[in-house]
Amino acid sequence: MRRSFTLIELIISISLTLFLFIVIVNVINSLKTAQRSLKIKNDYFAKTIYYDILNAKKTAIVKAPNRDFNRIYLYTSNSLYGFERVYVLWVVKNGSLYRIESKDVITLPGEFRYFDRFSKNVKIFRIYEKNGKYFIFLKDDKTRYFEFVKGKK
Repeated sequence: MRRSFTLIELIISISLTLFLFIVIVNVINSLKTAQRSLKIKNDYFAKTIYYDILNAKKTAIVKAPNRDFNRIYLYTSNSLYGFERVYVLWVVKNGSLYRIESKDVITLPGEFRYFDRFSKNVKIFRIYEKNGKYFIFLKDDKTRYFEFVKGKK
């Protein structure tokens, strides 16, 4: 009667354990991705800025005079008013976060017909971009932040 495992049995058990570990890690990563996506889908601000950036041909992040705020200029196909291609500016003015949409290049100051207020009492609005990866941070009455790689959800 033998009292130990053979080398083959040991290799098979380690392989099965590694396979199960890989499957579990992939399931956990899928759940985290789905959770992030769900947060974006339930937050109109996050969904709008996500699709603005995702569909943008041109993007420029500019520092505002207040170091806690960024402005982001976009040329995008994500229009809230049904236009094919628009210029969009996300800007904080008088403590509120606005999204300005125009068929023409946006310059400040100016008069705008298509604009929406997405948040009030804004303390921080920052956007960071590096190699197509975006991190967006908004602090108003609550703190919201998310990141994504352009072209991926």
